[in-house]
Amino acid sequence: MGEITLTRNPRWTMPALDAQGVPTGIDIRRVVDTGIQPAINTGIAHRLPGVGQVGAGVSRAPLACFEQALLAFATGMGVQA
Repeated sequence: MGEITLTRNPRWTMPALDAQGVPTGIDIRRVVDTGIQPAINTGIAHRLPGVGQVGAGVSRAPLACFEQALLAFATGMGVQA
């Protein structure tokens, strides 16, 4: 994620990252340039209160949505693709 984000959050550090801040601010240009799809950490809560979490997983965001977002952004900024 560090390769496709703008910065690291100094208020949210992680021991697994040598106490660096977590990558923050996904950049659509970097996603499209590198082809790295952002990770999505999911959690599913039970429909009844107090039961807790019933599922979890990690998936990747589709690259196509970032390609479309970049084109829309460029169009909105008056840049021709």
